[in-house]
Amino acid sequence: MSSKKWCIGLAPFRDGPGGQRLMDIPPGVIIDTTGRQQVVNAGEYDVLWSEITYRGTSAWVNDTFLEDYVEKYPNAEVLIPHPTAEPNDAAQYMILDGRVKYNMCGELCCAFIGGDDIETFLKKWEQVSPSYYKWALYGDSDKATGVDALESMLKVYNHPFPITRFQAGLTDPIIGFRITPGRIARMLEKHYLIAGVRIDNLTGKLRGQGVGHWVVLDKIKPYGVNGGWVELYNPFPNRRQEYSYDEFIDASSPNWSGIWVSRVPTR
Repeated sequence: MSSKKWCIGLAPFRDGPGGQRLMDIPPGVIIDTTGRQQVVNAGEYDVLWSEITYRGTSAWVNDTFLEDYVEKYPNAEVLIPHPTAEPNDAAQYMILDGRVKYNMCGELCCAFIGGDDIETFLKKWEQVSPSYYKWALYGDSDKATGVDALESMLKVYNHPFPITRFQAGLTDPIIGFRITPGRIARMLEKHYLIAGVRIDNLTGKLRGQGVGHWVVLDKIKPYGVNGGWVELYNPFPNRRQEYSYDEFIDASSPNWSGIWVSRVPTR
């Protein structure tokens, strides 16, 4: 049985089996179990309680709310030398120069493409684009980055300019802009796509509405009519993830913000 579980609904977190409620655990949150369980009779039926660790506290939840957490891509993609101490924080939350930074998705996307750990990448970015670095991260600054900032980051790896924008890479001179799995697949043969999407602010999963976020689209498997699966790097968990093509499109539209980045930059 897996020691990691995920919460399938809003679960009361109690100080003992059937005890006083301490807080609620949101659905979709990943937690660790301690291995301790206890059955409590609730009159007409028995309830299995499991002890878990959440936000540094060990307490109990009704085991019905828990399912095994199975991860296809278990390894972190970018080395983050100084993560925050809270185990339930997003992986992209980190400590730089003694301060916690939250809006690191753009920087992590570029470090992923360049193959650097995040702190090595940031030192290079500060040298190449000191004004952008200072604006985004210096001191107490913790700015969400846009396309222009991403382009400044990619100067670290001497990517050819101008960098093609998301829509431009899928725009034909005769039929105009058309986004399909096959057209994306052809672009991905020679490029990554840093794509602007929306995510759930608790789980980091792509969704149609939510917080703006950068991810790196790496692979796509088209099938049928306008369908398929995508594999991408998501800085929120610092992992690769899979989504249906429809999920990716729903999270990306209608702004189609992003840039196509050459897979073979000139260093």
